[in-house]
Amino acid sequence: MIDWLPAERLDELQAFVDEHWRRGHVLARDGELLRWQHRRRADPDSLAVLVAEEDGRLLAMLGWIEFDACAGDERVPGGWMTNWLVVPEARGRGLGLALVEHAGGTTYDFVGALGANSATRHVLGGAGFAEVGMHRWVRIFDEEALRELVGRDYPSPPARAPASESSGFVGACRDADFFRWRYREHPRFRYEVVDERAAYRIETVAGSTAKVARIVDFLGDEALAGRLADQAERAGAVFADFSCTSARAGRPLEAAGFVPDPGLPGRFQPLDFSDRPIVSCFWAAPRLGVDFAAGDLYVTRADSDLDRPN
Repeated sequence: MIDWLPAERLDELQAFVDEHWRRGHVLARDGELLRWQHRRRADPDSLAVLVAEEDGRLLAMLGWIEFDACAGDERVPGGWMTNWLVVPEARGRGLGLALVEHAGGTTYDFVGALGANSATRHVLGGAGFAEVGMHRWVRIFDEEALRELVGRDYPSPPARAPASESSGFVGACRDADFFRWRYREHPRFRYEVVDERAAYRIETVAGSTAKVARIVDFLGDEALAGRLADQAERAGAVFADFSCTSARAGRPLEAAGFVPDPGLPGRFQPLDFSDRPIVSCFWAAPRLGVDFAAGDLYVTRADSDLDRPN
């Protein structure tokens, strides 16, 4: 049986995550964060987590982060896929794909799986999802401190990616309600929201006093990009970064001194040099007519659960 998990079974879900996803995972430890991340907007008595169970035992789960998606003039229910797993003894029965199909097209008209691994990309590719990569921009404020932090010099940045001339928008609707829930009400991180068009947070690298400014949302002009850079530098950041699927969104940042990422680490708890390029999978209801290759998709590293405590 596949269904949404009642909120009263939160402890059971946390034990399942701890045993089958990863021991000590933050969602296994932090019930408040789990409830915030997986709130089910249509039913506060359940979590936005689909589970498959048999004889009262959980066999599979698929977490969802719900949001309103904008695609042209349409505003539709969207969901980011997280924590998708099937216990080893239940694999081969199609439960994983059944969880996706249960929600896609009935609960959500826009679906994304961010930072997908090869297995996820294979399964979702066969289900009609499109793959889209992310661009990353960085601005270094203190080259000496960066060299001390990472223990190496970096080559010149690569050439910038071509940007679409289209002016469309596809992604989570970035309105006041979104900024309030996603950033101002986050239970663990403190974000700075700027003019309801941008947001960032200052992160201290584990085992160090070095700070990094992680820009998590940016839909602004060159003036706003300059303000963000000034604020990050005043906060003592060694460098700032921003990652999203839209090359067009990063152009104002380039005018403020940001360049394509030359290979700086992207994870800081701890500092991780093995961070691989972020490739994500997306699906939209056919009636929306979304072309994921058109350059209109705006999804950032902070969407889904890629910007959360470890």
